[in-house]
Amino acid sequence: MSRILIVEDDALLALDLAQHLERAGFSVAGRAASAARALSLLAQSGCDAAILDVHLGKGQTSEPVAEELLSRGIPFVTVTAYSHEQRPPVYSSSPVLSKPLRLCDLLAELRRCLGLGGGPG
Repeated sequence: MSRILIVEDDALLALDLAQHLERAGFSVAGRAASAARALSLLAQSGCDAAILDVHLGKGQTSEPVAEELLSRGIPFVTVTAYSHEQRPPVYSSSPVLSKPLRLCDLLAELRRCLGLGGGPG
């Protein structure tokens, strides 16, 4: 079962994503509302893939998490309301989904990133 790290500062959205991922057959490696928490979870238990919201509130982004994931070769899906021009370059190699999210698109991208096929969720 693939373990997914959720990096999202909206607690309700993170909880909703976790529930949908588990129903779709994934395991949630953890939820983090800050880059520091996400990096701590990565150091403790790792993950197979991640979902990263770019903007985490209070002027913070998930950019350090994206850099760590890239250095470990762990795929991630970026979710954001930011335009391409507003996103830091570290996100350019990952699939990007716009908010509000369509769950079927997110599940398909995660499966594709993990080599599990991209069928609808």
